[in-house]
Amino acid sequence: MKAYAGPSIKLERKKFRRISMAANRCEVRDVDVVLLCVTLIGLICLAVLNKAQMGFNNPVILSSFSHKFADLFKIPVSCTETKDYSNYNTSAMSADKMEELELRLSKAANPDRTVIITSLNRAWAQNNSMIDLFLQSFREGNGTEHLLKNLLIIAVDNEALQRCRQIHEHCYLMKTEGIDFSAEKLFMSKDYLKMMWRRLRFFGQVLETGYNFVFSDTDILWFRDPFARFSASADIHFASDKYKGHPHDLQNSPNGGFMYVRSNQRTISFFKFWYESRSTYPGKNEQDVLNLIKFQEIRRRCLEVIFLDTQYFRGYCQRSPDLSLVYTMHANCCRGLKAKLHDLRNTLSDWERYMTNPPPGHNGIKEVLWTPARSCQR
Repeated sequence: MKAYAGPSIKLERKKFRRISMAANRCEVRDVDVVLLCVTLIGLICLAVLNKAQMGFNNPVILSSFSHKFADLFKIPVSCTETKDYSNYNTSAMSADKMEELELRLSKAANPDRTVIITSLNRAWAQNNSMIDLFLQSFREGNGTEHLLKNLLIIAVDNEALQRCRQIHEHCYLMKTEGIDFSAEKLFMSKDYLKMMWRRLRFFGQVLETGYNFVFSDTDILWFRDPFARFSASADIHFASDKYKGHPHDLQNSPNGGFMYVRSNQRTISFFKFWYESRSTYPGKNEQDVLNLIKFQEIRRRCLEVIFLDTQYFRGYCQRSPDLSLVYTMHANCCRGLKAKLHDLRNTLSDWERYMTNPPPGHNGIKEVLWTPARSCQR
């Protein structure tokens, strides 16, 4: 027998049903409003991006803010760099110098037209100094000694060139008239900035000859062949001072002291713009400027840029204790030749012990760990 529901109870039930239906309609309307707002924002962002890409006949500058919206709404950003830089020369290099450069590159390059480059001045070319540690790391690395035949040392003064010819097969003089690059250049000093920008211009010239290059600062030790970790499709690989965890994340902090660059229209254009940006950001080095331009200029050229994981390509800025993974070690976050030499010698000694010691745990053998970079931490 069903319980009797009086008039008041029936009335309350009707009110409840009306309230529930109204609430449901409100929820539907709220969802519709949210979806409408999201759609409108997406369309506005798309319009802004397209307008920016159109450029109204001006150079295209897409801000990182706009690109974040493009990523959020999966809006494709078209490649807008169309100028052909294949015959562009970033400096007034004479025909004789360009011919000599191409000759040196051809002798050092591997069959893939790739050359390894480092730069050298008198201060770093002294006996038992930085260049000796650099070359020694190739000889003691695991499968790296054969890469020395692809190494081209760029001397920036006559003394460095003479020393290079004594210890290595492939040498080239990149002398700048009116500027003395022979002495040690302290980080961010006036001459240091000139040397870094001159070096960047040289990289553009190498790309214009059609050669790919791996550039390595001389204060980098090579322990394993880095080509094993390079992507076949990427235009540029940059080492990282600080690695965020994803190789394509432009928030990674690039370090121009180690990079692998393929020669093509996109990279030639990018290096040209990068070099010309020195006048836009006076007083900054090329690495700081790279951090300022990387969002808009990498994306608008559709460059595939990979930031190398510090787990493998390490430095004193960010390193882990596992020697079994290391490919290179950079004395970054460190000032002064004396401090770099002291800590890099310890690092090379650690590697030698790692390569000669039995595996950890064998007869009580302990795992080899990196010696702290104490001179560089001062």
